[in-house]
Amino acid sequence: MSLRVLITLGMAAVAAFGAAGAAVADEDSVGAVASGKDKVQVSGNGHQRAFPCDGRRAVIEGTDNVITFSGVCSALEVSGSGNSVTIQLAPKAPLTVEGVNNSVRWQSTAEPKKNISGVNNRVVKVPAGG
Repeated sequence: MSLRVLITLGMAAVAAFGAAGAAVADEDSVGAVASGKDKVQVSGNGHQRAFPCDGRRAVIEGTDNVITFSGVCSALEVSGSGNSVTIQLAPKAPLTVEGVNNSVRWQSTAEPKKNISGVNNRVVKVPAGG
């Protein structure tokens, strides 16, 4: 998926979520943030946020987002460029990273089911408390 497509999708999501009153955006960011019962989704660029995961799926789409999750997430999907995510995953949870120069720091009691594609993506296990 190209950067232009990702940004266009992010802008469409802003309009859709904004109309529904569900979007919460950082002052210097572009795109939508939606936190629902089953997933937390960040779309666009420049978001710097922290979220409680509470067993939900985490989806990060766009560029240059810096996202930290507390609690355990059931899955992680990252697509785009230059995103940085810190997350604790459920044992054997799906961890998907697509794009360029994304960084994922993860913790879990068991190795996640990784699907990594693209260029220069870094997926690193960090020790508990790290």
